[in-house]
Amino acid sequence: MGRKKVLNKCCYKMENGGRIRKGRNLVLLLILLVCSGNILSANPITAKDRDSLLNLPLFKNEDLLKIELKTDLALLINDISENRKYHKSELKVFSENEKTDLITVKVKTRGNFRRRKQNCNFPPLRFKIPVKEVMGTEFEGQSKLKYVSHCQSFVDDYEQHTIEEYLIYKMYNLISNHSYRVRLSQVSFIDVNSSDTITKFGFFIEDKEDVALRNGKHILNYKNVKQYEILRENMVMLSLFQLMIGNADWDVGRLHNIDVMSVSEHSIPVVVPFDFDWSGIINHSYYTLSPKIEPDAKYKRLYKGMRWSPEDLAQAFTNFKELKPSFLEVINNCDYLKANNRNKLIEYIEEFYELIGSRKDVKEVIEKNSQKLPKT
Repeated sequence: MGRKKVLNKCCYKMENGGRIRKGRNLVLLLILLVCSGNILSANPITAKDRDSLLNLPLFKNEDLLKIELKTDLALLINDISENRKYHKSELKVFSENEKTDLITVKVKTRGNFRRRKQNCNFPPLRFKIPVKEVMGTEFEGQSKLKYVSHCQSFVDDYEQHTIEEYLIYKMYNLISNHSYRVRLSQVSFIDVNSSDTITKFGFFIEDKEDVALRNGKHILNYKNVKQYEILRENMVMLSLFQLMIGNADWDVGRLHNIDVMSVSEHSIPVVVPFDFDWSGIINHSYYTLSPKIEPDAKYKRLYKGMRWSPEDLAQAFTNFKELKPSFLEVINNCDYLKANNRNKLIEYIEEFYELIGSRKDVKEVIEKNSQKLPKT
């Protein structure tokens, strides 16, 4: 199935030599944001196309994916410069029916923080997959994928933290279809020169164009969008989810760990979060509390959402309370998570529910320092 390439570069139209002012009508804003000749495609994705994406095996299947990746491993993981390239690799995919698929792929390192040696000795990866070769395999319909690695090969906590981040994605899937699907994998990385092998957990992340397409939307590549210009329920739930997991490493206006999607330039956009490794719930060794959090703060969380209306918050709190059993089920049903890590995640989430259950704490953590919504 062919992919629609609809990554449109949009820009703010200048009005009397200055940028569009805050608080203008969103529809007008979106119309002005589209550069001349770069209007989004008017051809919507069909229900059949969406079903095809949803039924691709890689993300439909919940089982642990076991694979081998054979390559010049030392050359690959040390190729971390700005001019890094793809490395030809051999991918072997194992299935429960004892079928084995052998695929030639290209792999290169990716990321920013975790690509640096001082932070991770095993960087995250990007896969380029031959579409025709993977027909009938677990990777059918995929052409490019991000892979989140274990970061440190000789520290067990890191592999567990990778599983924890995978579970965060799975929890956000329960909140919105505008979310990245993921597949937990156990990969044996084999060096072609020495046959040295390292086997670790990691996970593949759905391509962002597929996230947009299966939701009938397009990626919008422009910055400076305000939270109050996003579809309200989507933005409120996202901001509270980030609070639940203790993640302050995101920003809508800067497109930092956030993707913006919309049906067209005339539609209200939605946002999709990714990269949760800097979350307090995971507590990586490189994680540090924001200096904006008081040393004696009760919850050690920084809320980055707007000061939503009491009605918006009340509805969101109700939604979260209904989702709590499902969140806990995602954590408890993961067989690859150690007991102490499972307990840590559950305790952190329970603390969030304590927070939203207290009017005093809601006022202190959410309302006190958050930005007010503009008057309409």
